[in-house]
Amino acid sequence: MVRKGRMILILLLWLLAGGPDMYAQTTDVVTLTPTDDVLADLPIERSLSVYIDSLHHRNLRDIQMLTFSPVGKTVPNAGYTSEQRQANPIWLRFRVQNVTGQPVPLYVRVNFWCFESLQLFVTQTGGGATQAIFLPDNSALPGLVSASPVVGWRTPVAQRPVHNRHFFFPFTAPAGADYTIYLRVVKVRGAQVVPITLLRQGAYETWMQRDYLFWGGVLMTLLFVALMSLFFFATTRDSIYWTYLLCVICLIGFMVINNGFLNQFAPSMQFWVPRQNCYFLFPLLLFYSNLVFVRTFLPLKKTPLRWLHRLSAGVLLAGLFCVLLLVIENWVQLSPWIETVFLRLFTLFYWLPMPVMAAYVFMSLYRRYYRSAAWLYLVAITPFYVLNFGQVIANFGLIPTYRPLVNFDIYAAMGLFEVLALTFGLAFRYKLMRDHTDRLLSSQREQERTTYASEVQTLAQKNSLLEERERIARDLHDNVGAQLAFMITSLLHIGRQVEQQPIVNGKNQADQLRTIVGYARDAIRTLRETIWAIQQERFTLAEFDERLNQYVNRYVQQTDGLEVDIEIEGDSGQPLTSAQVLNLFRIVQEALSNVVKHAHATEATVRLKTQNDGTFCLTIQDNGQGLNFSPDDADTGERHYGISNMKRRTEELGGHFRIYANEGTVVEAVRS
Repeated sequence: MVRKGRMILILLLWLLAGGPDMYAQTTDVVTLTPTDDVLADLPIERSLSVYIDSLHHRNLRDIQMLTFSPVGKTVPNAGYTSEQRQANPIWLRFRVQNVTGQPVPLYVRVNFWCFESLQLFVTQTGGGATQAIFLPDNSALPGLVSASPVVGWRTPVAQRPVHNRHFFFPFTAPAGADYTIYLRVVKVRGAQVVPITLLRQGAYETWMQRDYLFWGGVLMTLLFVALMSLFFFATTRDSIYWTYLLCVICLIGFMVINNGFLNQFAPSMQFWVPRQNCYFLFPLLLFYSNLVFVRTFLPLKKTPLRWLHRLSAGVLLAGLFCVLLLVIENWVQLSPWIETVFLRLFTLFYWLPMPVMAAYVFMSLYRRYYRSAAWLYLVAITPFYVLNFGQVIANFGLIPTYRPLVNFDIYAAMGLFEVLALTFGLAFRYKLMRDHTDRLLSSQREQERTTYASEVQTLAQKNSLLEERERIARDLHDNVGAQLAFMITSLLHIGRQVEQQPIVNGKNQADQLRTIVGYARDAIRTLRETIWAIQQERFTLAEFDERLNQYVNRYVQQTDGLEVDIEIEGDSGQPLTSAQVLNLFRIVQEALSNVVKHAHATEATVRLKTQNDGTFCLTIQDNGQGLNFSPDDADTGERHYGISNMKRRTEELGGHFRIYANEGTVVEAVRS
């Protein structure tokens, strides 16, 4: 297995390197035939060859005598150069034959804008020698069909052969023509890549419409995403959205700069930074803005990987240094050796954010921090940065320069994929944040509602306590207070009798004192009953039954000889409040007291039926002489205070009171 893995790895490296003959095939001829697709690029790859002019001064006559190297299926790439003195002119050559029987107008298109100079020569194959391209009369030489003007990135679009942000060189191949095309290219700083294609002039308008439609859609989409990011930031004040907004703006700048839109529509802005440095500015800002974003998207500041967070802060300082290098030449003329040192540092710092961002992603996955966010970011950025990294290693000659690596349409698609993936991720994050906020607000509202309910309950308890106090005060006043007042009045009366005349026969005073003692006992009993009813908040039906039996056995049957039968129906564990217990007890007490005083009965029955929903039916029935008063008097309570008191207590319990004759007297308190 290990040996097989090594063989696969060697084969993969061999394929990346191009193999022995895959990209070194002999050159061929671009043949124009009537069956060609007029809207498609003509297959120039097999005919294209390249020569690097290391002497810098060779002319067309010299070049025609030299041997070119086949380019094959890739894009011509002479690697990196740093300055004017080291920029070697690149000569490209291909051959065109027209077998259609009619002239074919063609365009040689160079799909990039940042070249110092370009010039196209059309020669008759085998047409003889030509003089140097720098002579003003070179177009009259035998064999030289045409020579374009020298154009470059500083040439305004209106002064180019075709008014386009890229470079289009027109020529016409007559019927039967056999032409050899030479293109001389000079580019200072950056990669010496020449993305050259050949197309028919009749396809230009269609190509332009498709091109502007595509790029218009891409840039409008990116602009919409930028506006949405601004909206998210304005509504949430979350820093992740302004860092993402910065990334999208820098990506828009990257697309506008590298695809030549700035060179076409705002050429003066190119000179805000010296030379061709605007070409490096937005890619630099794009890489570093992505680093700023990933520091927020995968925050490691409060984790054991805080060292990576601090390292990324240092890398951001290196980015500021790179920006300074791009603009300092506006004011300072650097010496060659200082410029060389600075360019080496710039090249190092230019790519530095990429490994740091990779460390953020892989360390977050390895340590299981923000795994979903890390996977989302990895999937989103991989296509775009694979293209960038592939172009870097192709510029160093480690792999061939495949056409997708220099096709900005593909960069736009991959950049759009990155933006849309991250946008959906951030929109989902925004939804989660909004849902979390809604839950917090709902929880806060629920807490406020609970607090309000608690306050209402507290107020109700206070109100209930006040009502209970009022009830107790009324009960003490109506019972104990009246008895104590009677005792005081009686004692004062006895005292006055004793003062007015000597005690001859004390039997009368003794009877009065015994009466007072009875009232005192009744007052103590009433007071104890009241204290029993209010000393706890809750009672059970069983406890009420027990207390009622104690009262009847002690104070009714033993004292007055009345047989009282108590029947309690309901759940023995059913809770009763102190107010319910006291009111029910007082109703029974008052009714039995009336039986003893007025009914002349020998038997009485107390029945209490209760339900768990709070309904009850209390009935006190005797076998006495029945009613001796009008029912209207019982309702109004004008002549019978005890009956009125029972009625009021029943109403406090939410019930209805009535008294009627039925083989005696029936007192009924019902809550249904």
